[in-house]
Amino acid sequence: MNTISEIIASLRKSKGMTQEALANILGVSPQTVSKWETGTTMPDILLLPMIADVFGTTIDALFGIKPVEERKTYTKETFCEEVYSQVCRSFAGYWKDEKAPPPLEERTADLKQYLFTHPEVQTMILSNHTGNGVYANSDLAVIFRKEESTIRDLLQDEQAWTVLKRFADGETRAVFEFIVCNPCKSFTSSLIAAKCNIEIGLAERALDNLLRMNLVSRNDVDTGDGILYVYRAWGTHKLLLVYTMLSIASRLGNYREMYRGFLN
Repeated sequence: MNTISEIIASLRKSKGMTQEALANILGVSPQTVSKWETGTTMPDILLLPMIADVFGTTIDALFGIKPVEERKTYTKETFCEEVYSQVCRSFAGYWKDEKAPPPLEERTADLKQYLFTHPEVQTMILSNHTGNGVYANSDLAVIFRKEESTIRDLLQDEQAWTVLKRFADGETRAVFEFIVCNPCKSFTSSLIAAKCNIEIGLAERALDNLLRMNLVSRNDVDTGDGILYVYRAWGTHKLLLVYTMLSIASRLGNYREMYRGFLN
């Protein structure tokens, strides 16, 4: 069985890539690549996902391990739709004419169908003058309840505005999009710069923005030539907050007045 050093050398040559070219992509020195291929040293474990990605292969393949049959996975595709439906049902009782025909369940189903067939329409199920209430459209349901004084504090929250400013940066959005689309992979700033077609300094600034929001993690790797920063997606459970924020911002910018509920 071929060793990892032989496999890396073989893959690099099959791509018509020089040691220097591979080193530039990974952010290491050509001497480091040379040591890998001669078996003098081994790539750090954090670099293995990137090396596999460069060659379009897997970590197992780098070690000469034959792939096993992939296990079938199942997703709960209807989960979000069910949650949305429950929100509609829960707040249907707030409609003013709740005793009027047709029955609430029928009206709720009608509302849900209308939203899914008219995705450009926004519906405020319940709201008052302070902004408290429930907002729903075909793919989003949000409950917001704060006292008026708290809402005033929220509008003055520097941290909230800082997050918006960071996402307003085009390079930060490009790097964030690339990382969330590759959630199980690791990257150096030079690799991300090449993938996103931006300057390395801009990539480093974008990564710093994402680090400050704890949306990426960074590990230090000693390559023998110096310290290399390796990044990967982090805090993916917080993506719900990011997507919700962006969805609401998009709806606000394209809002059309269409109320199927009532103003409190």
